[in-house]
Amino acid sequence: MSLDDGILGWRPRQLTSEGPRYLALVNALEQDIADGRLSEGDRLPPHRDLAREISLSVGTVSKAYQEAEQRGMVSSRVGQGTFVRRRLQERPQSAARYEPVNLALNVPVEGNEAQILSNLFAEVTRENDLRPLLRYHPHGGVLQHREIIAASISDSSLTVEPTRIFLCNGAQHALDVALRLVTKPGDSVLVDAFTYSGFKAIAAANHLRLVPVEMDAEGLDPDSLKQACRQSKARVLYCMPTLHSPTARTMSLKRRQQIAEAAEELDITIVEDDVYGFFFSERPVPIASLAPTRTFYTTSYSKCIAPGFRLGTLTVPAAYIGQTDLLLHASAWYGPPMLSEAVVRLIQNGKLDELYRERRKQAKERYGVFTSTFPNAEKLQSPPFYGWLPLPDEWTADQFTAAARAQSILVTPPVASAVSEREPRGVRICLGAPKDARDLSVLLHSLREILTRHPVNVFSVA
Repeated sequence: MSLDDGILGWRPRQLTSEGPRYLALVNALEQDIADGRLSEGDRLPPHRDLAREISLSVGTVSKAYQEAEQRGMVSSRVGQGTFVRRRLQERPQSAARYEPVNLALNVPVEGNEAQILSNLFAEVTRENDLRPLLRYHPHGGVLQHREIIAASISDSSLTVEPTRIFLCNGAQHALDVALRLVTKPGDSVLVDAFTYSGFKAIAAANHLRLVPVEMDAEGLDPDSLKQACRQSKARVLYCMPTLHSPTARTMSLKRRQQIAEAAEELDITIVEDDVYGFFFSERPVPIASLAPTRTFYTTSYSKCIAPGFRLGTLTVPAAYIGQTDLLLHASAWYGPPMLSEAVVRLIQNGKLDELYRERRKQAKERYGVFTSTFPNAEKLQSPPFYGWLPLPDEWTADQFTAAARAQSILVTPPVASAVSEREPRGVRICLGAPKDARDLSVLLHSLREILTRHPVNVFSVA
C-alpha cells in the first residue's frame, strides 16, 4: 500500500459492537497491521475524513489514534499526519525504538474498569441521582458513603469507624493531610532508606527532613528504627508495610507488632500507607489495628480502579477528627462525591471485588513473566504491578538505569526513592504499562540482555 493509498484507502473492515467505539477502532487497526493490510510507513486518513467515512465523531477517531500511538502502533508527525509503525515485538531488540517505553510509572493493566464505570455513571444519570451529588457535603465526604466505605475496609483485624474515616482526592492527598496534622516545617520524619517517591515530594513541599531507616528482607528494621529515632529526635514514621514501594517487600505480622511496640516505646506517630493491600485476598494485618491511637491509615481506589480515579481514604485517631475536618475544609472542601458514589455502588453490586480479582490475576500473570525472565527476583505469592530487580555486583543502579534508557526503556531511577546517599542494589521495574504479556516479555528480555554484559562494555559501545 502506497502512502497515497494509505491516506485515502484504509477503512476498518469491521468494528466490534461491544465496548467503547474508540477501542473497537483501535482493535480493527491492530488487526489490519497484524494481517498485513497495513505496513510500516503507511499513512492513515486524517481524523475528520475517517470519522465521516465510518460515521463516528471526530473526537472518537482522535481518541483512537491517541490510544494507538500509546500502544506503539502508529506515530504522529506534526504537519504530516499519522503513520503506521511496526509493533514492539516485531522490532529487532537491537533497533532503536521510536520513543521510550515507560517501565518507571506504576500503572495497572487496562481491564474492564472503563466499561464498568461507563455503565455505572450512566446508571446514576438515568436514575436522576446526579443532582444530590452536586450539592455541598460534609468535609469528610458524604456521610452515607463514609459508612459504607468504612464497613468495606473493616475486617476481623481492623474496625474503621465512619466518624474517623475521611474521603480524600487520592492517597497522595490523604498522606499530605496526615503529615500536616502531625508535623510543622523543619521537622524530621522517619522513612525507609528507599521510600515511595510521592512521599518524598510531599515532604519536600512541607519542608520536612527525611531520616532514613535501614531495611532488611522484610522492609523497615525495628532496631534501626529505634536508633534513628533516638539520634534524630524524630517522632513521626511513614511506612508501607504491605508491598513496599519500590522494593515490593511485605512485613510479617511479627514485624508489624515490633514496629507498633517500638512506636509505643518511643512515642512515635505512624503514617501507614496501605494502598496495595487489595492485592492480597486476605489483607495483612495493618499496623493501624495494632497501634490505633497513634496511626494514620491510608488506602486508595486509584490503584485498583484507575490512576485518574482520584479517591483515597484517611482514617485518623479519634483525637484528630476535628483537626482533620478543618484541614479537609482548607485543602479540598471535601472529597469528590461522584467518585465516592461510584465506589459505594461498586461495593454494593460486587463489581469492586470483581475488579480486585481481575487486578490480582493481571498482576500474577505479569509478575510471572518478570520472574521467569529474572529468576533471581523474589517470588511473591501476591505481587503488585511492579517487581524489584536485584543487580549483579558489577552494575550500579545508576548505570543500569542509564543503559536501559539508551535502549529507550525507562525504569525507576535510584534518585526517585533513595533517601540516604547509599545506592540501592536493585531497581524497581513496573509491569503494567505494556499492552500485553508478549510486549512485556520483549522489554524484559532487552533488560536481561543488558545485564549479561559488563557496564564498561555497554557504555564503551554507546
